[in-house]
Amino acid sequence: MSISFTIVDVFSKTQFKGNPLAIVDNTADSLSETQMKIISRQFNLSETTFFSPPTVPSATYRLRSFLPDGREVFGAGHNILGVWWWLATAGFLDLSKPNSADKSNGVEEFIFHQQLGDDVLPVKVMRIARDELSSGQTGSMDSPAEISISIRQISPDFYNFHPNPAELAQSFGLTAADIGLSHDVAQNNSSKPLRPQVVSTSTTRHLLVPISSVSALNRASVQRDKLLRQLSIVDNKAYGLYLFTPMPSSPDSRGKAIYQARFFSPGMSGEDPATGSAAGPLSAYLYRHGHLDITGSVGKLTIQQGISVGRECWIDVTLSVTTIGDSEVLNVDLSGGGVKVASGEIALPSIDLHF
Repeated sequence: MSISFTIVDVFSKTQFKGNPLAIVDNTADSLSETQMKIISRQFNLSETTFFSPPTVPSATYRLRSFLPDGREVFGAGHNILGVWWWLATAGFLDLSKPNSADKSNGVEEFIFHQQLGDDVLPVKVMRIARDELSSGQTGSMDSPAEISISIRQISPDFYNFHPNPAELAQSFGLTAADIGLSHDVAQNNSSKPLRPQVVSTSTTRHLLVPISSVSALNRASVQRDKLLRQLSIVDNKAYGLYLFTPMPSSPDSRGKAIYQARFFSPGMSGEDPATGSAAGPLSAYLYRHGHLDITGSVGKLTIQQGISVGRECWIDVTLSVTTIGDSEVLNVDLSGGGVKVASGEIALPSIDLHF
């Protein structure tokens, strides 16, 4: 017996770029957790996501994502956004009645809900008229470019700063001078220095590390054992290392801040091409420390990732700031699309197999 799967490159409209994601159709709800882990190990991608009927009535689908090592993760990044892009383009969603429509911009919006662990979170599917798309945004014949997905991450949590940035820098081949933004960027944005800190907008915590230049970012060389030690020093629940640096603005950046980033985790076999569960926290981190401009209570950020592994990805992040009483509430939304690259059937692992 077998079960259907699809491979999607997420955060790109070009096949064989983006962050590859294996998506498995478990709508029959027939797979055990062990079978899901074995299938994820077989694909050996950064994550494999299974979609199935929800166990709570308010959700449209339940999504479960696994790493090749069998660990289940609950972050809302490429593993979630890519599934919803596929559900929308492959006919698994009812797109007959939009929740809202902006005729002037040719955009229809549909709201669905996803079950991720114990959380039920909204998902926005945007269908954009082709004549409203900018040049170069055409997809393949069977993966229309007019579908874009926006997912809401949970409110950000801020954790420890790394106690020894110099040691941290040395662990991946850089120096203390390479940690932090360049003097010019820091002066233009804020007098507050940026220090490596663990931040999360999911159940997954990442260590965010500002790097002084693109050149330094490209020189970084991460080794698993050294990374494990540095993560344990700052937070024993920290999962990954996210290195980032600002890029020059371009005429078509539409007021968004643009950063280039790289992500490493001991649970992954190599460098991750795109990491939504780190891009979301980055927006909140930059805002908290005075490095993200807010216009009308909204800040926008674009992250380029995957360059060093030949998989250029673009992630759009919107940070909304509201005040309730004396408290400030931050909402993080991640946006992007994808492109289908493969589909087929994978054999069902025997129920007698152990992971």
